[in-house]
Amino acid sequence: MLSVGLIGAGLVGKKRVENLAGARLVAVADRLPERARALAGAADAEVIVDWETLVRRNNLDLIIVSTPHDLLTPCAVAALEAGKHVLVEKPAGRNPEELRRLVDAAGRSKKIIRVGFNHRFHPGFQRAREMLNAGAIGPLMYIRARYGHGGRLGYEKEWRADPQVSGGGELLDQGVHLIDL
Repeated sequence: MLSVGLIGAGLVGKKRVENLAGARLVAVADRLPERARALAGAADAEVIVDWETLVRRNNLDLIIVSTPHDLLTPCAVAALEAGKHVLVEKPAGRNPEELRRLVDAAGRSKKIIRVGFNHRFHPGFQRAREMLNAGAIGPLMYIRARYGHGGRLGYEKEWRADPQVSGGGELLDQGVHLIDL
């Protein structure tokens, strides 16, 4: 059974933990300690004060990184360098340089890294991919799509509205699902 550490206990981290499929959550780190405690308590996992301490733990096989975009690459690289397998949420980095650091760290570590594109398995996306691969709709020349987050009160004050944290607005946050198609 895989032992899992989670960095980022928000909505996406919670969804990942709910779907561990036989793996065991061992430790949780989040910038909001109460959020980490809530998620860890349900799984009888340990709350770790900071993500740097979590990645250095010897009793973890896999680390899930579900943080805002500015921490995805640093956390994932550190986990790989500490000898852990990694599931990092999309987009995995804010720019090509961050992604290159991640790819290089994965190559050096010889550990498995995957990017969490949860919409890759949505039936509509799967059907579109099948049609493209089968040539049913001809060669893809361009794509036009509308996609994004419906928002909520105060959304403009959240981390996604800060270019230093998000790295690219809606295209990087949600549009990557369309690019992944």
